[in-house]
Amino acid sequence: NGTIPTVTIDYVFNSCTSVSSDNVKGMRDLVRYVYEMGHRRIAYIHGEDDSEVTKQRLTSFYRTLEELGIEVPDEYVKAEQFTDELLDMKDAPTCIFYPDDLSNTGGLNAVRKRGLKVPRDISTVGYDGIKLSQMLSPKLTTLRQDTMEIGKKAAKELIAAIERPKTTLVKRVIVEGTLIEGETVRDIS
Repeated sequence: NGTIPTVTIDYVFNSCTSVSSDNVKGMRDLVRYVYEMGHRRIAYIHGEDDSEVTKQRLTSFYRTLEELGIEVPDEYVKAEQFTDELLDMKDAPTCIFYPDDLSNTGGLNAVRKRGLKVPRDISTVGYDGIKLSQMLSPKLTTLRQDTMEIGKKAAKELIAAIERPKTTLVKRVIVEGTLIEGETVRDIS
């Protein structure tokens, strides 16, 4: 039929198979971990794009906190570049979630500029589990995506679509990540 077999990674496109990280479970695991460490004032700085990944993580963030009986003030959820505003609030959050590990490093700079320390004065959480996040001091609390498994599954799906196009269905393949406790979330319970 002339269509080119396609598999996307971390991007949902209706007519082709996608392989992505389990953003819903990953965010739930992170939120529950932070909650168990005693945090109740939890903020989330998210990517500005309307991507499926951002929507899934943000929805899971809200849903998990709701299940735990925690209300999230609107001013606690901001698009990137607003760490300063969160830190200056009268009722500042005790923990800030960042959309990814690299954004967290930018957040750390804003914290340090104020003479504050992570996790002593504020706790932070990233997402992705990139190697750099575990080389920093303190080591970042994050959710490591299993990029190797995502890549393998995407390749397997693509090969199947090329070799057996008549028996290949479009599907969503989800790969679980792993919580890395790191050192950026203080136990305040």
